[in-house]
Amino acid sequence: MNDSMNPFVYPVQTKEMRKNDEDPRLKVSDMLQGGKRLDGESFEDYKMRMKVEKQLVRDYLKGYIIEQ
Repeated sequence: MNDSMNPFVYPVQTKEMRKNDEDPRLKVSDMLQGGKRLDGESFEDYKMRMKVEKQLVRDYLKGYIIEQ
């Protein structure tokens, strides 16, 4: 995917978040619905959902920046 079309903004872990051992990223696993088509889901909706879920996971795995 072209990075100019999808500008990724790294989440920042502040000193307070680090002290409390908090992760600044969203919890992606609650949003994922899996690789199978859902009941009543059209093929176009399925392909769009898979594309969005794949990008969510990709962005999650890019990590985050730790504040100095």
